[in-house]
Parts: sequence; C-alpha cells; structure tokens
Amino acid sequence: MPQLTRQMWFRMVLRITPVAGGLKTAQYAAMREMKLSLDHVMHPAASSMMSFGILGTGFQSVIYNTLISEMYKVYTGKAKQPVSIRELAKGVQPGLVWCFGRESVAMGLGLYLGPVVKTRLATAVQDETGKPSIGGVHIAEGPLRFTAGFASGACTAFATQWMHNVSLFAGRLAAHAEPEGAPYYTRAAWTTAYKELGPAVFYMNYPHRMCLIAGAVALLTYVDIFHRPELRLL
Repeated sequence: MPQLTRQMWFRMVLRITPVAGGLKTAQYAAMREMKLSLDHVMHPAASSMMSFGILGTGFQSVIYNTLISEMYKVYTGKAKQPVSIRELAKGVQPGLVWCFGRESVAMGLGLYLGPVVKTRLATAVQDETGKPSIGGVHIAEGPLRFTAGFASGACTAFATQWMHNVSLFAGRLAAHAEPEGAPYYTRAAWTTAYKELGPAVFYMNYPHRMCLIAGAVALLTYVDIFHRPELRLL
C-alpha cells in the first residue's frame, strides 16, 4: 500500500468522519430507545448495561468494518468487496462474550454512574449555602456533570480493560483460523492473553482507551441524553 501522505490523511478524515459520526448517532439513538423501554421492566443500571451491551457489540463491528472499507478505498482507490450479512455476523463471533461485557460495563454502567457520582460530588463540595463551590467559586451544573462522567468513565474503562485486551486476542485467533475455541474463542482468548501478557492484561493500553471511554461518558453525561424520556422516536 502507498505511504500515508498528508493529502491522503485529509481525504481519509473527510471520508470516514461523516460515516463514523452517522453510525455513532444511530447507535446512541437506538440505545436510548432501548434503555428507556427497558426502564419499565428492570433497574436503570441494568437497562443501561443491557442496551449498551447488545447494541454496542453489534454497532462496533459494523463501524469497524465500514471504516476499514472506507480507508481501503482511500489507500488503493478501489472499492473493497462488500461484506455480506453472513460475513458480518461471523465477524462478531470472536470474543462475543468479552465484547458484550466490555460495552455493557464501560459505557452502560459508566453512563448510569455519571449522575450518581455527580450528586455525591455536589454534596461533597457544597458550601454553607448548600451550593457546590470550591474556594468560594461556584461550580455550575455543566462542569459538575462532565467531571462526574469523566471520573465514572475512567473507572469503568479500567474495570473492562482486561475484557478489551482479551477481545483483541480473540480477533487475532480468528484471523489465524485457530481451531481451538472457534468461533467464539471465549476461553481460548483469555488463556492466550494471560499466557502472553500476564498481569499486564488488566492494564495494557489503558491510557489511550481511557481517554476515549471517559471522554464519551463525560460528554453524554454532560448533555444528559436521558433527561427527557417522553421524547421518543418510537
């Protein structure tokens, strides 16, 4: 493949940003609908985790496949062979259990904990008037929500870092067509990951992923996407 030039990089960004943004918007919209529906039959924490786990696992696979296809077009100037529904479903199988756990806890639980942490944080720093403030400076609602969301996301990202790493090993085993544990590689991926990484499986690559997860949880907590449950698409 050709070397990645600045012009090619800009073309890639312009091409994949609307695609990734559109798919992420669809993911969060569908997740919101599912979460608000499940709130009637289960605890809000469970509904957040279930909606993100189920939809996040599928959407992430679609997003990755789509972005790879778009980048292939930029690199080679040729359209990549379209992925069929069967191939797409097959691509979700490796590490399915780990992907579900990662998405449901990292984002789902993180979004549930954001408002909880925000309430406790506001109580911890309130002054004699009952308003949150530090050093006599009043803290607005927005920064409180963002900070609480970031802290929650950072914690849930760390809690699921091992699942993320194990899911990557599942993808590697599938790429090499390893027969043991196929097609899901649930146990095989864990044993291979721990054998190669040891305790580092629990924290390797955490800083970069923490920025993504904590940032996303902070932003969604800041805008409070669940604050108007009566506004529904369905």
